[in-house]
Amino acid sequence: MNIQEIQKWITNAKLNESIIYYTGHLAEELNKIEIRKMANAFMEAAQQKKIDLFQKKIKEGNPNHKPIYEYIARRLKSER
Repeated sequence: MNIQEIQKWITNAKLNESIIYYTGHLAEELNKIEIRKMANAFMEAAQQKKIDLFQKKIKEGNPNHKPIYEYIARRLKSER
């Protein structure tokens, strides 16, 4: 998702609507600028209490593979 799509979702999402914005191991991918920008946009919205962020483990990790998570944003309040 790009920043404009994130802002559009935050603005238009209904109360308690959620979106999976990333699947994988986000901490390992933050060196990629677009992923970092996306994560920062969701973090900023969470700090403004517009959304709540959480994750769901999809697959356990092991020494050969990183764990896989779904990173989820849920709309908390309306800006309208």
